[in-house]
Amino acid sequence: MNRFEFLEKRYTHIHIGFLLIMLIHLELSKWIGISKDIGMNFFLLIAGLIAMIIKIYVLEKDILKKNHLYVLFKAIELLIAAGFVYYSDRVSVMGVVVYLLFLIEIISVHEALKSIRFKDILCYFIPLILMSAFILRKDFFSYENIVKTTFIIVVSIAIIYSIKWMLDGIEKVIKQDKDLLESVRNKNEELIKVKEHLEIANKELEKQKEEMKITSDNFRNSVAELFILRETSTYIGSILEIRQLLEVVCDMILGIMGVDTCSIIVYDEKDDTLDFHIKSIYNKEIIEKFKENVWSSSLQKRIKDKKILIDNHSKTKKYGFLEGREVGSFVAVPLYKGNKSYGLILAEHSLDNYFSTSSTDLFKAVSMQVAIAIENAKLYEQMEDMAVKDGLTKIYNRMYLQNIMPQLLDDAKNKKQSIAVSIFDIDHFKRFNDTYGHIFGDEVIKLVAKLGQNKVNIYGGIIARYGGEEFIMIFPNISLKKAATIIEELRREIEEFELKKGNKKAKITASFGVSGYPEIASSVGELIRTADDAMYLSKNNGRNCVTVATTGMNDE
Repeated sequence: MNRFEFLEKRYTHIHIGFLLIMLIHLELSKWIGISKDIGMNFFLLIAGLIAMIIKIYVLEKDILKKNHLYVLFKAIELLIAAGFVYYSDRVSVMGVVVYLLFLIEIISVHEALKSIRFKDILCYFIPLILMSAFILRKDFFSYENIVKTTFIIVVSIAIIYSIKWMLDGIEKVIKQDKDLLESVRNKNEELIKVKEHLEIANKELEKQKEEMKITSDNFRNSVAELFILRETSTYIGSILEIRQLLEVVCDMILGIMGVDTCSIIVYDEKDDTLDFHIKSIYNKEIIEKFKENVWSSSLQKRIKDKKILIDNHSKTKKYGFLEGREVGSFVAVPLYKGNKSYGLILAEHSLDNYFSTSSTDLFKAVSMQVAIAIENAKLYEQMEDMAVKDGLTKIYNRMYLQNIMPQLLDDAKNKKQSIAVSIFDIDHFKRFNDTYGHIFGDEVIKLVAKLGQNKVNIYGGIIARYGGEEFIMIFPNISLKKAATIIEELRREIEEFELKKGNKKAKITASFGVSGYPEIASSVGELIRTADDAMYLSKNNGRNCVTVATTGMNDE
């Protein structure tokens, strides 16, 4: 509903109310005897009510905007109002006011339609003139009535223009306020758009910030990974001693990754044992407790099944190997190459959510390098063993002995200590080979080597296979007399041992010769020669005995 329709409906209802009030007034005036001649006024009021009812119908049908209908209804309204100006054949001030109000109403609607003109205002006084002429008849043209009518018209026009002037001023202020409001609204909309744009930009910046953080973390991890891998590769090429290498790797992980504890646990599949290399902020007692708990924990399974174990909320769970330590996150990465397991790397931190996917990838890469390093170290150890140890008995060989004996003798001389040497030979060894075969003969040699190794382990000595069934033992910082007692113990152990292989069994004996510095010899050559001579004396004296070298042997 537009303003024109709204005002017309509102005014029409007011008119109906006004006409009903006037009808009640006429009836009351007639009843109390104030006015007896109400016929003309009654007719006008009834006609006005009928016209207003018809107007309401026309408004509902939305056809009042048609110009001829609008003019017709306005003419009727003004004729009815003009009838009250000359109420009872005289000018009624109330009637003039009513007529003026009707005019203002029409003009206000015209203002809504933007069609008011001066000639239109003059036309609106034609009903007043016609009704005045109809009511006054011949008296209309009297000087007095002409002056009154003219005065009414002039004053009404003046009032209308005064009101119009005020309304124009108000309209101008309203327009300015509307323009200001519209400007404020536009500014507000612009600010809202700017705010929305800033929010979008802020979200984009937050997104970029997060992406940059991820990129930065990835870059930092990549740098750390490359550094660790480069350093590990460098050390793999330069450090063949595995313990030293693993200590270096632990230090790098602890420093670069910022973890609380880094453990590299090396698994010896052959002996089913663990070797620990640990760098930690915790004390030795807690670390020892950790070592004890490893075998009974889930880490043992991870070593063998080669699967990564990562938990960024480990405080909420029970892990036996974490006992005594505040660990929020940990990652356990197995060390393996092909089908062979070498252990695992365990890194711990007190914070939750410390290890990301990139961290896991880093540990995978490091674990591969460490596994390669362990394998290389084991291969190097094997090569070293092959160079210095006898393949059958796994004790040292003659070459190693020849390399180490000068140093051992020099140390004894410098420290003013004794050193004893014993050479012994298995008695009738050829008989074992001829009777039981060479495989059984090898078992005899291995048994004697094992018994000899056990003995030197007790006294801090060295045993080597000197050749065939012949062995040599060295005892640093042990006198000739004591060495003779030790060798006698070994002789009895060999004699008392019965070798059994399947349905074959045999008793073994050996002949021993013992020499020493400074009692008998003063050089490596003299030590070996006098010990060898003493051994041959044992063989000549019936075998299975110990002969101690004498100074006379050295003179020979």
